[in-house]
Amino acid sequence: MVLSSTPFHHLEHYPAHNVVVSQWYGPCSSQEYRNTLMQFLHLIEEMRIPYAIADRRLLPPMPVEDNRWTLNEYLEKFLRLPLKRFAFINSFDPVAERQIHRFLENNKNTVFPFEMRVFDDLTSAYDWLITGKERH
Repeated sequence: MVLSSTPFHHLEHYPAHNVVVSQWYGPCSSQEYRNTLMQFLHLIEEMRIPYAIADRRLLPPMPVEDNRWTLNEYLEKFLRLPLKRFAFINSFDPVAERQIHRFLENNKNTVFPFEMRVFDDLTSAYDWLITGKERH
């Protein structure tokens, strides 16, 4: 079931496994990026979703201000989600890929209340979410 769709982002819910997949299709404005992430938080919380994937393969690197916002304001809300597992799919852009890893390692004192992993493809990420095993 499609939850939202724009030219730069698509959010879909797969009820069979209660998984939400967030897929970025390309660049967007700073306000669009922040609004999209806030909508994602709201839907995950409202629907009590236990498993989610952020497919960031086509998302270019974030500007410094958006990266700072993500690491400070977004992360605080992200940590309160009712998730059991969360998977990132690496960006094709090496700078954007480093930003994902910085988010995960933001603060050594940050303890994520759910499991998180980074993958290179959607199939492996989805399999891990629903079974806890990576496909090799």
